[in-house]
Amino acid sequence: MQNFNDNIETLIERQMRLTKNRQMTEEEYRYIAEHLGKKNAIIFGTGYDSELWREANKQGRTIFLEDNDNWINHEKDVYKITYRTKLSQADDILSKYRKTKNDDLLELHLPEFIKNMQWDIIVVDAPAGNKLHFPGRMQSIFTAKQLANKHTNVFVHDCDRRVENEYTKEFFGEPEKQLTKLSHFKK
Repeated sequence: MQNFNDNIETLIERQMRLTKNRQMTEEEYRYIAEHLGKKNAIIFGTGYDSELWREANKQGRTIFLEDNDNWINHEKDVYKITYRTKLSQADDILSKYRKTKNDDLLELHLPEFIKNMQWDIIVVDAPAGNKLHFPGRMQSIFTAKQLANKHTNVFVHDCDRRVENEYTKEFFGEPEKQLTKLSHFKK
């Protein structure tokens, strides 16, 4: 785990000001950042905290997966993805998956290099999942499970919400550590 530097602390403070404490807590940001450094990290979602993740992992490789065109600024480390689900479908999708084990229900179409990379860190903080017409995090949680190996640290935010909680339990079991709304899993 890396030592924090002034840049990371400044970025966490900036994040808290920009989001008015409505996203991750300072403790959650620090907890994830402590696991970064020289890692292969994939982050579901971009936003005001993208610069923080880049700084915390500046000696590693960080890739962002984003579905919202408003958050894609032609950065070379951001890849556009498309979710095929709606939060309103979460229960039905999970029920069908349990019966059929059909990955097509939840699989995301990703570039081959992402599927073939050995990921040290996976952060699921997208897509939007707080309204029934939003995609929900079902596909990103399932994809995190597919991309993880036995050494991968997986962090899923908003596990205080029912769908995130149910899907992480289905695909990862109980968390290794639980913070306010952040769950940390090892495969």
